[in-house]
Amino acid sequence: MIIRSDKIYFEDGIRDGYLVIENGRISEFRESPESIADSIDYSGYRVIPGLIDTHIHGTHGYGLMAAAESDPKAAVRGFLKGCAATGLTGVFPTPMPAMCAHIAKVAAEQPNGARILGIHSEGPYLNRVGENGVKTETPVVDMDLIKQICRDCAGYLKLMAIAPEVEGSQQAIDYLRERGVVMSFAHSNCNYEEAMLAFENGLSVSTHTANVMSGIHHRNMGGLGACLLNPNVYNEVICDGMHIAPVMLELMFRLKPADHWFMISDASEAAGAPQGQYRFMDFKVIVDDQGFCKTDTGRLMGSTKSVLHGISVLANQLRMPLEQILPMASLNAAKFYGFGDRKGSIALGKDADLVVIDEAYQAVATYMEGRKVFDVHKDKDFFNQDFVEKYRVA
Repeated sequence: MIIRSDKIYFEDGIRDGYLVIENGRISEFRESPESIADSIDYSGYRVIPGLIDTHIHGTHGYGLMAAAESDPKAAVRGFLKGCAATGLTGVFPTPMPAMCAHIAKVAAEQPNGARILGIHSEGPYLNRVGENGVKTETPVVDMDLIKQICRDCAGYLKLMAIAPEVEGSQQAIDYLRERGVVMSFAHSNCNYEEAMLAFENGLSVSTHTANVMSGIHHRNMGGLGACLLNPNVYNEVICDGMHIAPVMLELMFRLKPADHWFMISDASEAAGAPQGQYRFMDFKVIVDDQGFCKTDTGRLMGSTKSVLHGISVLANQLRMPLEQILPMASLNAAKFYGFGDRKGSIALGKDADLVVIDEAYQAVATYMEGRKVFDVHKDKDFFNQDFVEKYRVA
């Protein structure tokens, strides 16, 4: 297969020419059309690396937060197809523990859609006290549950988020790190000093940096200050323009090297849902005319925007060059989690994970390892209508 574009975003620059794809990998780049027949022409569109989202709970009406679906494996497959529609070629599904075994089984099948590169367990040991409007009892770590999650993930567990102040957290951190699991600072009320100590004791990533953590004050730098000032910490970030003010994003990016940022969506199953009122996960939520999801009290309810949307926010509102943004949406995570030799950028020898985007930063086509897994002209409407029928109230 040969793909033609006048704007191919290689790891080392933008090129005009032809990508030759063989056996799912990029085998050659040619500037000249000589001897190239039947190429797929995307002239006028940009071809960028397949995007990687390491923190995503659902999309297009397919959720991973419960195993109550009549066919949970079908829900995972629908989720992966929805991911591909937003330019994702690699994901860490981020489920509740009950879904881990189903996700691991689907991952082994390698179905059509985005590739499962790992599983991210956000919790269950989080400290949500202090989050806007949410008061829940702080849990105590149960090592039996930690071990069960590991077993259910069947080798796919790559990342677990934890609040380090939770009783028993250090035992869990040590146990999981011994098994190659990256540990992340999340949903925490730790102050600056406590957070810095947690990073010394094994945490190396900050979960959705700035969200659900103690913020920066001029007399107390908070958990956020520790996440930004510790040079050994890598940072997830939601760039939808709602979870973090764009000017705050600009400040954060100035404080931390570009290769330390992982753009994530934190998307829920409501991503892509029609405007309206819904009741799910024990909340009444409103999807507004811009697609954002909030509770009826005005609290943000996860995210409904894709990483690709976040790219548009950084490009249009912060005026960041696309070639500066793309590593944050693909290559940085690929390198950090150990598959940067084959994924995360367009380069000879790497997997042909590609996204074709238009000027509005919408996916036109998505290729995963050389296979087209999304085509905007053919895959018109695959939002899960069962979600609308089950949860929409107005």
